[in-house]
Amino acid sequence: MGLILAAVSGGIDSMCMADILYGRGDAFGIAHCNFCLRGEESDSDEALVRGWARDRGIPFHVERFDTEGYASEKGISIEMAARELRYGFFARVAREHGYSGVAVAHNADDNAETLILNLLRGTGIKGLTGMRREGTLPVPGCDIPLLRPLLSMTRAGIMEYAASHEVPYHEDRTNLEVEYKRNKVRNLVFPVFSQINPSFVSTLCDDMHRLEAVSDIADEWYGACRGRVFDGETIDAESLMALPHWEYVLWRLFDELGMEPVQAAEAARLLKSGPVPGGRVFASSSARLVSFRRGFQLAPLCIRENDGCTVVEGPGIYNVSGTRFSVEQLPYSPGMKLAQEEGTVIVDAAAIPFPFIARGWKAGDWMKPLGLGGSKKLSDLFVDLKFSPAEKASAVVLLRPLMNKEGAANEHVAALLGYRIDEAFRVGPGTKVLYRISISNGSRA
Repeated sequence: MGLILAAVSGGIDSMCMADILYGRGDAFGIAHCNFCLRGEESDSDEALVRGWARDRGIPFHVERFDTEGYASEKGISIEMAARELRYGFFARVAREHGYSGVAVAHNADDNAETLILNLLRGTGIKGLTGMRREGTLPVPGCDIPLLRPLLSMTRAGIMEYAASHEVPYHEDRTNLEVEYKRNKVRNLVFPVFSQINPSFVSTLCDDMHRLEAVSDIADEWYGACRGRVFDGETIDAESLMALPHWEYVLWRLFDELGMEPVQAAEAARLLKSGPVPGGRVFASSSARLVSFRRGFQLAPLCIRENDGCTVVEGPGIYNVSGTRFSVEQLPYSPGMKLAQEEGTVIVDAAAIPFPFIARGWKAGDWMKPLGLGGSKKLSDLFVDLKFSPAEKASAVVLLRPLMNKEGAANEHVAALLGYRIDEAFRVGPGTKVLYRISISNGSRA
């Protein structure tokens, strides 16, 4: 595979992995993380790995982390902080030094522990397959391969290898503690499992291997169904519920968008209860879904319940933070009068189909006002229109509910309600249907 970066902590698993790679003549470098959590012991681990690599002429990369400070800053556990720091470091080293993959020393016991933890957290079929021999580094936007060459070896087998090959290693005393969830499973639960079935680790790994096939079948079926119910913007409730096992498809869609299982379950309850109520928001760090009568619509990341956003599902009367407006849908014919009275705008319905979003303006919003020839930030347009502070504060914009690469920041606005529309949403020769959107009398500040 080319030059591999081996993650070596100084413990028995990773030191054996390094020894195996060295013994078979693989080209590799070593990356070591000093999390500075165990004082002199952490420094001693670093010295062991550094010396082992130096004696064999193997490239050595090390980073020292303020793990506790990072965990406090991010509001996450020490365990999660170490994981994020570790994999982020591996990705940086691999990119900077041309490593084609990263090898970690996960073994069969680690895999069995992962299965139990996934079951306790709640999981789908993928969580039941455990870790795979090959994957990608769990770093956003990263495609560097992650390799697990020891995944078929049990911890007992690794201990036998270390003894027979005189592999130096340090025992991490925290492995014997039960503060962390994984250690609880390893030190409290697994001894009981071993009493029931001495080869339970191999049994669980065999089960996970068989479930991989089931997972692959489920992936193929989900892939075949996905495009029938989700067009990249809207989850269509009618098409979804016509599928067998539609709740599984819904759960996979929500999972794909970063949602939690409990959110998918709540969405399923909404669908089962009858007509879907509008305006229910389901949010993750990367996506927002808003319910409307036909299903669920992707919306800008800005949208939250009670955040001055409204989903415009069709013709009717709507309200955004006190600004009331009506939406009419009308057929268009050439020669139709396009000039509108003050407070009314018209747009091509095909350019901004239902449902779309109405919300208060935000810094960074921009548009290409019809007839002005170029882009303009709304903040500058307000100056041109001589908006008072009150008019500026109550300004409402219309936009298509699509997320862009910046997470729906700096939105391309379709219309400034009551004043201007964007060039791209104008009524033109190809228009067949238009929307007439009017601010109700007395509702403007």
